[in-house]
Amino acid sequence: DNAAFTSFPGALGGHNWQPMAYSPKTGLVYIPAQDLPFRYEETDYYKYRPGLWNLGVDLAGGAPPEDKAQFAAVRALLKGRLVAWDPVTQKEVWRHEYTGPWNGGVLATAGNLVFQGDLAGKFHAFTADKGRELWNYEIGMSVMGSPITYKVAGQQYVAVVSGYGGAYALAGSFTDNPRPQPNGRIMVFKLGGKTKLAPVQMGEYAPANPAHDTFTADQIAAGRRIYENQCFACHGPGAVSSGVLPDLRRSGALPDKELWNKIVYGGLLKGNGMVSFAKVYTADEIEAVRGYVSQRAEVLQKQEDSKP
Repeated sequence: DNAAFTSFPGALGGHNWQPMAYSPKTGLVYIPAQDLPFRYEETDYYKYRPGLWNLGVDLAGGAPPEDKAQFAAVRALLKGRLVAWDPVTQKEVWRHEYTGPWNGGVLATAGNLVFQGDLAGKFHAFTADKGRELWNYEIGMSVMGSPITYKVAGQQYVAVVSGYGGAYALAGSFTDNPRPQPNGRIMVFKLGGKTKLAPVQMGEYAPANPAHDTFTADQIAAGRRIYENQCFACHGPGAVSSGVLPDLRRSGALPDKELWNKIVYGGLLKGNGMVSFAKVYTADEIEAVRGYVSQRAEVLQKQEDSKP
């Protein structure tokens, strides 16, 4: 049976790498939980290819919906929460819901506190026993790291790394306001601290930059299959970047076939992590990917032109 099905949670799990915490005082485990769907479908044309991401599933339909209502409906399926779990009774004691998944690791302290940052850019403190939110701080960028606490000269501090990145950030295009992401910060807090946080400087995207070449429907379809099964993992489904890496729909290399080939085929930017794909794709296949990304850039350009 090759029927497709959607799994909740999906491939990123109900809990990923973000550390959990345990409090000996409450006996509870604090879990940064999430629920993201993932669509599975067995394909007849899959074959193993060395050097590529061999998932055995077809992700060619992974571009986010262009319709605003459909986009909002899919976005609403992406959930995240902090769950306090009793490992003895195997029951949830309390939870705090967030606006999305991939929130930070958790710290539990002896003072009946639990700390966690979220993807929206806030750092929270809850009571460990009841889950009542006591305090939060607007950092201005995502918090995915795990907090730590330490003492210096009798003063206790809580520190956490902020910044956006990782698997979900790279491969997820369901960002409410995608923009180039700033470098991360280390945030340190103490009781009575009065230092003011310098504003976070957010970048702005360049406009859509489609190629002026003509691509056939077959080229675009072939490029879509390659892109959505390989390139999306870094540059985002549908070529929609979340802001961690360049948005290819806006790239200066997109209209320039020679430059595109030097980068994707020749490895011009291998020092930046963009290695050559010459061993796994032909020049024609790489040109097909350019055709698909250009088609996505045309869609973006129409959206930008229609804005008031």
